[in-house]
Amino acid sequence: MDIKYINPFIESTLNNLEQMAALKAEKMDVTVVKEAKTNADISAVIGLSGEVTGSAVISFPKGIALAVASAMFMEELKEFNADVKDAIGEFANIVVGNARNKLVDAGLDVTISTPTIIVGSNHEISHPQKIPFLVIPFKTSMGTFQINIGIKEDKK
Repeated sequence: MDIKYINPFIESTLNNLEQMAALKAEKMDVTVVKEAKTNADISAVIGLSGEVTGSAVISFPKGIALAVASAMFMEELKEFNADVKDAIGEFANIVVGNARNKLVDAGLDVTISTPTIIVGSNHEISHPQKIPFLVIPFKTSMGTFQINIGIKEDKK
């Protein structure tokens, strides 16, 4: 997997987290996985299609998810509800949408799907067998979260 496909997602995650939730994050070591079991409580999954195919998954533990959603709604949210799910979906849509725009600017035809939200402690995310996935953890003052990026060039 070419790093040119991954960097836009890392940059967009860091920038949007700081802008939208005033939360600074630091990228940690990246690993390649086939199955990603996360310690997250909520994940947003967005599909990619076009000249590259795959998906991007942003997974948060409850505390960070609530902080992001609270910042977006400008009110304190304490429990997962429809507003939190919507906020995490919108956050992921913005992050992946910005990354997609950078890929398009680089000359790739890429479209994204609407987010699918998964809620549940320590859920597992299965990925297509033929697409390598990178787990990119981020450290914040509130703990860690991760994004999973799996992209394959669709040579036509």
